[in-house]
Amino acid sequence: MKILVVTQYFYPETFRVNSLCTELVKRGHDVTVLTGFPQYPRGKIYDGYGFNKEYNHKWNGAKIERLKVLPRGKTPIGLLLNCITFVREGKKWVKNCTEKFDAVYVFEVSPVTVGLPAVEYKEKFGTPVFFNVQDLWPENVEVVLGIHNKLVINLINKIVDKIYSASDKILCSSNGFVENIKARGVPAEKLVFWPQFCDEPDFTNAEKPEIYSDDDFKIVFAGNIGEAQGLDLLLETADRLKDCSDIKFYIVGDGRARKRLEETAKANGLQNVFFLGKVSVDAADRYIHFADCAYLSFKDNAVFNMTIPAKLQSYMACGTPILAAAGGESAEIIKKADCGFISTRNSAELSEIIKQIICSRDKIAEMRKNAYEFYNRNFKKENTVDYLENIMSNFVSGNAGGTFNR
Repeated sequence: MKILVVTQYFYPETFRVNSLCTELVKRGHDVTVLTGFPQYPRGKIYDGYGFNKEYNHKWNGAKIERLKVLPRGKTPIGLLLNCITFVREGKKWVKNCTEKFDAVYVFEVSPVTVGLPAVEYKEKFGTPVFFNVQDLWPENVEVVLGIHNKLVINLINKIVDKIYSASDKILCSSNGFVENIKARGVPAEKLVFWPQFCDEPDFTNAEKPEIYSDDDFKIVFAGNIGEAQGLDLLLETADRLKDCSDIKFYIVGDGRARKRLEETAKANGLQNVFFLGKVSVDAADRYIHFADCAYLSFKDNAVFNMTIPAKLQSYMACGTPILAAAGGESAEIIKKADCGFISTRNSAELSEIIKQIICSRDKIAEMRKNAYEFYNRNFKKENTVDYLENIMSNFVSGNAGGTFNR
């Protein structure tokens, strides 16, 4: 099949859509990616990319069409201009496009407006659209950005309704998302639970990170360091445990909240917290794999309770027990897999759970096995891509349907 992938984020940014496109190419599909300039998470265009530079090329066999999109910066206005220019440039690209694709796949990590060029393409060519929902809108705008203006929310709702209506299949990353979107009046037959996946790491010859000590109990967080992740709780917990010299907290990644959190840790004298910055995927996997627990949290909100973050699958694939200050579907999966420990968003409770875990080394070893086995049964890349490939093929051949089988 000839597949058009529409996404605001792509290599060298580190998102799962990179792996998906690589896998589709390996399976013999002709993949074109419509995207912008890489600028996540700092909101600044990466070196080597820009308006006056060569920006259309190939990566891992996929052709990349880069739109001239303004960087999001660090302000709401910057984010708005980033969204607007992606849609404007995307529609221009569609208008000038003469190439006919068999399917359009949209990778919707915020903003939801990424779907509008795909809708435009469908209106022009009649090509089926597969819309992969990773974030709920307008809920995400209200919770993360704190925007509650009725005019803005109504406008977003109209955009969302347009995209959902035009989509032939809506692939939801959690069952909660399926129910939420169904409540908007979207037909149930359009909706399917399609979990995120991750590439299975290979630790055959992997070495423990130099900063890690076998004498310490190591808790790692790896991923986007944003406000939604609620990592203030981790620092509060570290503060409660700072007299326990053998408990260390490692934060891997980058994001908008990183600088503020680093300043907080420094102001509170938290010498048990280490910010390791942005690293390669392989390095991040090693930090996760060789840790005693991997930390997952969200701010306390009903929207986040419906979310299954991609790091959950990554932690499981690395065979690392999960320490979660989260509820909803993430907590349910961890309990079902018996691969971790659940806390409320309370630093006193979380610190006590950590003390108990240290005395449960045998349980940790068992949870490592449980985590990897659950990933293997439920989130393996081959299975999830099989489903996407089959459902696209069915639509192209006129035989739509099917559900994801775990």
